[in-house]
Amino acid sequence: MKMSWRQLIPNAITLVAMSCGFFAILVTLEGMGNPEAYQYHRWAAQLIMLAMILDGLDGNIARRLKGASELGAELDTYVDMTAFGIAPALLIYVVSLQASPTWRVLMTTAVVLSGVVRLARFKAHDPHRGQMGYRGLPITVSAGWVAVLVYFSQTLRAEWFSLSQGSVATLFIVGVMILIVLQVSNVRYPKPSKRMIFFVPSIILVMLLFVPLVNNIIRFMPDEKAEGLALISSSLMVLMGIGYVMFGPWLHKKPASDDSL
Repeated sequence: MKMSWRQLIPNAITLVAMSCGFFAILVTLEGMGNPEAYQYHRWAAQLIMLAMILDGLDGNIARRLKGASELGAELDTYVDMTAFGIAPALLIYVVSLQASPTWRVLMTTAVVLSGVVRLARFKAHDPHRGQMGYRGLPITVSAGWVAVLVYFSQTLRAEWFSLSQGSVATLFIVGVMILIVLQVSNVRYPKPSKRMIFFVPSIILVMLLFVPLVNNIIRFMPDEKAEGLALISSSLMVLMGIGYVMFGPWLHKKPASDDSL
């Protein structure tokens, strides 16, 4: 298939997003049984969030370059399933619910199946590919909830913020359950990457999560400040996500001529 440079650029970004999702899976597996497992879990969470930004960026660039293609639309579906379905489910399995193997299996299976149904319905019933908004919560939101809280817990490493037991773990899992139900609901949401009020701050906040990693190489600030900045960023991302889930349906404008979304 011949591809113009206008199509090649956004498709290349999509493939990088796919790679981030796949690497998140590999890093999570690599951390299992490792004494420094928290580092691997944190990297996996960062990779998922980076994939989220790239997944929104490729569509915006494709529209600006007039390089949208059927291939790019298909690639997006595989990125969504890998980076925002399987990778977060694996993180939940490894980081949370460690006291109940049966519940871990059921919970992570529910996350994957909800993602599959969400994406299949999106592909079958949305001819606009999300440009007019979504029916059901975007899969990236539940993936973001998992990734941000895992990042926060593995950076903070405090007993009171454990995702494997206690009240925070309960909040984490209840949040996951609510979000995967909303994914397959009929509640309508606007496309986050199309609303610059959501997308631009998200890019900035995700980049701030990499400050500690960059700081280890360049040493431009004390480690405590770098980690503190990343923790503030992750906290703001949680608040933004909650705001989108709660108020997104009121921001969405249903197209008058389309009932299929």
